[in-house]
Amino acid sequence: MTLLNLFSSRARVGNGDARSEDRSIMLMVVLLLGLVFAPVIGLHVAAVAFGPPAAASSPDHLAHQTPPPVKPTRG
Repeated sequence: MTLLNLFSSRARVGNGDARSEDRSIMLMVVLLLGLVFAPVIGLHVAAVAFGPPAAASSPDHLAHQTPPPVKPTRG
């Protein structure tokens, strides 16, 4: 089944019940896609809303400003 089959511009042949069948199929597809994608989108929103704040890099925390480790002495 392709989009061309779903959204045909030709006149339908047969009884008038075919359009309601198409609507019920599209409704089921939309509901199933909602069941798949709604939790994923909800988890992303929750992660952004309640997650840890993004750490902004300030010049005080750069690696080249920290002292190098002390080398152990021999002997």
